[in-house]
Parts: sequence; structure tokens; C-alpha cells
Amino acid sequence: MTQRITIRDAVQDELQNLSGYFFPPPGTTEEIDSVNLPAIVVGFATENTGHEMHGGTSRQLDLTIAALVKSDGDIYAALDQAAADIESTLQDASLDGSCDLFLLSQTQFALDQDHPLGEVRLTYTAQYSTEPSAL
Repeated sequence: MTQRITIRDAVQDELQNLSGYFFPPPGTTEEIDSVNLPAIVVGFATENTGHEMHGGTSRQLDLTIAALVKSDGDIYAALDQAAADIESTLQDASLDGSCDLFLLSQTQFALDQDHPLGEVRLTYTAQYSTEPSAL
């Protein structure tokens, strides 16, 4: 298992503590049925690599955590609550030692104009280092 998968799984494990959300299996590409909303999906966005450090490589992995919600009322309130739930759960700056530093770097909101659906996407950056042979 790579460090990327270890970090993704650590995020997924922390988020599983949230009640009231559906969690599709990691890495799934299946469509989420609206009866399973709200749902939270964790995935990779990008990974930047840095200079060699003592034979290893410094890395910055961006993970996206998307919360999909449905609301007949204020959709922004539902999205804001989902973002707050995720942020309050992911407070450990090292994800229990799975990386050197884990911080929120961006939050984006999107609405489906035809349906009472919305998505809040939080991007977290995980910094870690790998040995030359550990990819």
C-alpha cells in the first residue's frame, strides 16, 4: 500500500465517525443514488513533488473531500453544515501520524440549478516524504 492510499484511508476512517452521512467505498466510480444523500466521497486531486531530501522526496498530496447534499430549504445552510462537520472531524494536523502535516487549503461550493442538490468540496493538503524506493 502506498503512502497516498494510507493517507486517503486515514481520512476515510476519521470521517466514518460522522453520523448521518453515506460513505461509498473508496475509489468507487458508481453514481450515488439521491436516497443515499447526504454522502461524503474522498479522493485524490493532485500531488506535487519537491527536491530530494536525504535520499527521499518531499510530496504534497491534495485530497478532495466532497459532501453531496439534498435540501428542500436553504441549500447553502446544508452545504455549510456539511463543511463544518468535515472540518471539525479532521482536526489532527498529522492524521494520527500518517503524514507530516495535514491542512485545509480550499473550500468550493456548487449547486445543481435544476434540482435541490449541492456539493461542497474541501481540498486538504497532506505533506509527507518518501524514500527513493517507496512510491
